[in-house]
Amino acid sequence: MSLCLVLHDLGDAPAAAEKVFFEAIYEIAPEHWPITPRAVLVATGVSPAYLRDHLLRALKKQEAPDVVLTITRVSPDAAWHNLPAEGEEWLRRVLED
Repeated sequence: MSLCLVLHDLGDAPAAAEKVFFEAIYEIAPEHWPITPRAVLVATGVSPAYLRDHLLRALKKQEAPDVVLTITRVSPDAAWHNLPAEGEEWLRRVLED
């Protein structure tokens, strides 16, 4: 399993789009952590491209054409600062797997 960083901006999408967006993440990656309102870490076995396409299919149903997504794998040598202790623990655990 790998860890992906998903950066997203739902723009002027309807309010239901955020709900659908996170439901789509839950479907494909039960282990995830929203680190900011526009960034979520996702532990998944799928590629960044597949994850992007999965999220876009879900958002298309909500007519959210202006969504901006960037998805990349997080390497084991990632560095971070000022994360809450439980988030840092989760991040370390996922990166070790």
